[in-house]
Amino acid sequence: WILGEDEESKKMINREVNRLEISIKDALQNFGDNKEKVVCMHYPPIIKQNIQRNEINPFVHILKKYNIKQCYYGHLHGSAINDAVEGEYFGINFKLVSADGLKFNLLKI
Repeated sequence: WILGEDEESKKMINREVNRLEISIKDALQNFGDNKEKVVCMHYPPIIKQNIQRNEINPFVHILKKYNIKQCYYGHLHGSAINDAVEGEYFGINFKLVSADGLKFNLLKI
């Protein structure tokens, strides 16, 4: 999934960023703010280009806004797994959890 600069990409990104924030707000309202907050997403919330540019994209901005420390995501399969960003960046630990990305093993969270 490429974060493009065209209008259609911007619409999709804004839609997904808004969905992420709504989900986080709903969780906080229903479960409180005194627990560790973990986010699971389908699409990668960060790309290598963000790290190279030290750039906080809209997804990372929302994760930081709500003090999310763990973010798990999927969508990358096959050779695209090489593009995964894993580890701590911007104070958030990112982990690819697509089935083939984990070599079809379980990941204890």
